[in-house]
Amino acid sequence: MSGSSSTLQWIQKLPWVPAVLVVSAVLLGVAPPYQSPVVAPTPVPASATDATPVRRPRLRARHTVGRFTYECSECHRTLPKPYTAGAIVTKHAELQLAHGINTRCLNCHHPVNLEAFVDDFGEEIPWDQPQKLCSKCHGPVYRDWQHGSHGRSNGYWDTGQGPLVRLKCIQCHDPHHPPFQPLASAPPPGILRGETPHVAEHSGAHNPLRLHNNSQTHDDAAATGEGH
Repeated sequence: MSGSSSTLQWIQKLPWVPAVLVVSAVLLGVAPPYQSPVVAPTPVPASATDATPVRRPRLRARHTVGRFTYECSECHRTLPKPYTAGAIVTKHAELQLAHGINTRCLNCHHPVNLEAFVDDFGEEIPWDQPQKLCSKCHGPVYRDWQHGSHGRSNGYWDTGQGPLVRLKCIQCHDPHHPPFQPLASAPPPGILRGETPHVAEHSGAHNPLRLHNNSQTHDDAAATGEGH
């Protein structure tokens, strides 16, 4: 206690010390002599964090016309089998068939039980298991989907804390027109010192393997005769 009392008495004998401390506090508050390394948060589009499925397909074979909902078999008992895409134009005008060269309904739908899909051996695939149908032609993608690197997962990676739900193919892709509609991508993560992250650009034909825009470098080399 004696030591702290003597120190306080020594400070009181120096009246300029409090003044210096007050001035320093004001300067630090008004004009800090350093730049904060923390950058402002980057706005992220809602689509990047929205866990709602893009599509909400029926996982039962049902067809709605106006206010009425029918089982597929109710009509297909009497209608001729849809061997070609022409049946879509006349009976399912709301569908747009653009699935590559896959233009026959019975490539996917069972020829007898229209409430099921068909595998490569003519066996039925349950309507609520469309991923097994997609695997007929999209084997590598189906493998990636099984391991969680393709498609969306909702829930918990640690299943000890809760369930992990893998969305089925048709919850993102329209089975008759499967190209996925483009979404706004999330921005790159912020970095220190407030610098703008570098985003590589590419030119010319689309090439997902190209990381940088080297066209200007190639043009400069050609003009100077270098690189040959």
